[in-house]
Amino acid sequence: MKRFLSLALCASMLVASASAVSAKTYKMKIHSTGNERNQSTPPLRQFAKTVEEKTNGDVKVTIHFNGVLGGDRQATEGMQLGTIECGITTTSTLGTFDPRFNVFDLPFLFKDYETAYKAMDGELGDMLEKACLDQGLRILAWGVNGFRSISNSRKPIDVPADLGGLKIRCMENQLHVSTFKALGANPTPMSFSELYTALSQGTVDGQDNPPILTFSAKFYEVQKYYSLTRHVFSVAPLVMSENFFQRLPKEYQDVVLAAGKQYEADVRAATENLEAETIAELEKTSMKVNSINDENHKLFVEATAPIYEEAEKLVGKDIVDVARSCLNN
Repeated sequence: MKRFLSLALCASMLVASASAVSAKTYKMKIHSTGNERNQSTPPLRQFAKTVEEKTNGDVKVTIHFNGVLGGDRQATEGMQLGTIECGITTTSTLGTFDPRFNVFDLPFLFKDYETAYKAMDGELGDMLEKACLDQGLRILAWGVNGFRSISNSRKPIDVPADLGGLKIRCMENQLHVSTFKALGANPTPMSFSELYTALSQGTVDGQDNPPILTFSAKFYEVQKYYSLTRHVFSVAPLVMSENFFQRLPKEYQDVVLAAGKQYEADVRAATENLEAETIAELEKTSMKVNSINDENHKLFVEATAPIYEEAEKLVGKDIVDVARSCLNN
């Protein structure tokens, strides 16, 4: 009888143990500097929903918008340390950890979305995904913010000479600074959080950002012209802590990877659609929007061509050569 009770007790303990394992949960915090109006928000919510549903709730996902977990750099460091599990960042931010990511800051690298996708989904993307893993980070999706263009308070920009002497706020990134210098502007690196005030006070004449961000930040209130130079393609990967990824069971890893690919497709489509809608909205404001014709576009490309040689020293000739091949696609 005692032996029977002992066996029964062991069996119940094994069942309890198995239940404990199956009931294990994983908390996933997702960082985003975006808000409810950002084009990445609906795809990100769907990503979170899919992960929770496909793991039967074992992975609990919370999204933290408006940079409440910190800026992109702080959040990326958090993912390295394992204090934050996932987040949207930028290749410019990743470039502070590995300079090879600055390859996306080369001017006029991509002529259109299709060319950009081909590069991200091909050899260039593969090289950078491996570089990211070396930093303890895994790229789940190559998200995008669209093409950066220039707004200013003085005049339309049709040719590089129109930028002569203009103080243009730019990112704190050497290739961005060099690009504006090559175009004859006076680049002024500045935090984005200070930009609206700087524009309204005339501290700087203009700035460069994709149409979606230019509209959502209401720069049309303090800028008169927006010229579609489309000089840099802004890439915003969805990244996960590799430490957290490896702690997940294999079947949950597969769920995360599949959800990441769906996010990638969704955010790309959303960005393209919203970009076109936003340009139309900007045209309804007091801001005057102008395109750059093919002949003048060549002048911009020629003026910034030397930046590629400079980039070889910064990011490496091998990856710049791969990027150069994108120009011919």
